[in-house]
Amino acid sequence: MGSHYPTAVYLKEVLFPHGKIMGWMQGNYSGFPLFYHYFPLPFISIALLSYVIPMQISFKLITILGTLLLPICTYFTLRLMKYPFPIPSIGAVFSIIFLFNESNSMWGGNIPSTLAGEFSYSLSLALMVLFIGSIYYGINNNKNIIINALLIFLLGFSHGFTLIFSFVISSFFIFTKKMFLNNFKYLFKIYSLGGLLLSFWFLPFISTLPFVTEYVDRWRINSILEVLPIIMMPLVILGVISLFMNIFDRRTWYFAYLVAACFLLYQISPSIGLLDIRFVPFIQLFLLAFAATFPLIFLGQVRSKEMLPMIVFLIVILWTAANTAYIKNWVKWNYEGFEQKASWQLFSNINAHLSQTYAGRVVYEHSPLNNSFGTERAFENLPYFAKRNTLEGLYMQSSISSPFVFYIQSEISKVCSTPFPQYKYSNLNLPAAMEHLALYNVTQYIARSPEAKLQARSTPGLKLEKTFDDYEIYRLANSDGHYVVPLKNEPILLETSNWKKDFFEWFIDANNLNIPLVYLKYPSMKDKDRFKYKAVDLSRLITNPIKSPKPIIKEELKAEEIDFTTNLTGYPHMIKVSYHPNWKVEGADKIYLVSPSFMLVYPNKDHVRLYFGKTAFNYVGEALSLIGLSIILFSVIISFINARKS
Repeated sequence: MGSHYPTAVYLKEVLFPHGKIMGWMQGNYSGFPLFYHYFPLPFISIALLSYVIPMQISFKLITILGTLLLPICTYFTLRLMKYPFPIPSIGAVFSIIFLFNESNSMWGGNIPSTLAGEFSYSLSLALMVLFIGSIYYGINNNKNIIINALLIFLLGFSHGFTLIFSFVISSFFIFTKKMFLNNFKYLFKIYSLGGLLLSFWFLPFISTLPFVTEYVDRWRINSILEVLPIIMMPLVILGVISLFMNIFDRRTWYFAYLVAACFLLYQISPSIGLLDIRFVPFIQLFLLAFAATFPLIFLGQVRSKEMLPMIVFLIVILWTAANTAYIKNWVKWNYEGFEQKASWQLFSNINAHLSQTYAGRVVYEHSPLNNSFGTERAFENLPYFAKRNTLEGLYMQSSISSPFVFYIQSEISKVCSTPFPQYKYSNLNLPAAMEHLALYNVTQYIARSPEAKLQARSTPGLKLEKTFDDYEIYRLANSDGHYVVPLKNEPILLETSNWKKDFFEWFIDANNLNIPLVYLKYPSMKDKDRFKYKAVDLSRLITNPIKSPKPIIKEELKAEEIDFTTNLTGYPHMIKVSYHPNWKVEGADKIYLVSPSFMLVYPNKDHVRLYFGKTAFNYVGEALSLIGLSIILFSVIISFINARKS
């Protein structure tokens, strides 16, 4: 959880002053596009609220917002679906059981998943529950077009899976002969308006998908009790009984349709590039919410209906307390902050030492023992605490550098995380890692395990710099700390249908590292002339040295800008920062993607400036979003005028 906090700070202190909510973050993954492939809504809320209250408090409030909203949204959804009292209140109470489910901490929506850092998903899940009721009410009464369009925008702006599922929710209303045309018109209006509002983020998201790292894998479920744990089982039984007892109610078919659609999406997700497990919390929540309709069976025979919610609430609280164990301690661990940990002084001393120099990147051994600082991922926050760039980070799918970063992690760690199953990994092997570390401009390495420290002491090129308790910091002799370097050998234009796979294979073969590869999907005649050497596979790479004067290069790496001067105009220069199509250049004609994941320029002036700008997709998306806002404003004005006339 704490690793998200620096992101909110960066948004407020770096992007907001430039009128941006999407930009570039240099600190992790050799740089990556921030919020182009992650969901900005919670972070924007944190940053805005921090103008009123301290950032630490606003962060805590917004990260639990989805948890707090879920019972409220469940209540209003059942109200909007015209369920009588006390069913909406009981539904809100039943959602508590979903929140306190401890059978998983990575699927999303429940409190453990939120504590693991998935608060964007939790917020979006609550909004999706509200959307279920809001669209049911709106489409049946031909109302709330703007409200539902805004909900679609908020769903997409907080998490992609709920946006995808909103289409499934809406499709229920298409399967009707009588109201097909009216329903289709209504859905067209809300999705068109919601899509316009979301365009400024969604169009850049779609256009830059080739420059993310895919994560597609089937989640292993070992027992039905993982999906339907003991804490949920009584309500699942109630829901099944209610299904059969209220089979002729259209609202029952609505819930049944949603559960069936979730199950179908779970089955086909890996084949369409989605993580299947994200749809399981939907199934759990819909079953629990539908269980609240059980009183319909006997509601007419109950005299004191007002007492039912209180009785159900007391039963649920007692049942939940009996079936939860670790949430309370995890909440305390997460929200007391880094400073309250017993190891804070050690962590602070390490960061203070690293902050004494700004040259190059710092890498660290991945270790579960780092959790003593507050999280295993504490060192991902080096850009915040030490003002130093590192390699790993939270938003691993946002960068094309991720596969290389985690391969390096496997070379420098006794225990590695291996997050992408489609890529290979190594074992602890510091001698083999040295060339990779130099390539990524790493100048310091933090070792934690006895095995890593033993290898570090015997690895040529690593010099022990400082010891802090169980942590040892080594300096890399073969890395000079420069982000901009002239190539020693001619780059080769690789003709391939899968550059990500080929670049990775290039990276793990030490014999290739001195032969840079360039990929262009559509090379121009000028590009073909510039790159004299070409290859169609990695078996035909030839070293062609570049003869050039002694380089004199001065560089400056900023938040969203790279400036350098060089005496080697016309020669290829590699910038050891992740490539992205939003990077622009002055002082050179073009930026190329060069292996492993960096940028390459041929300066035509002695001063070169690269900056993270906008593409046509950014400008078109912003224009469409302005149109959407204008439509809403115009509609509100017209409604106000008509109300005044009446």
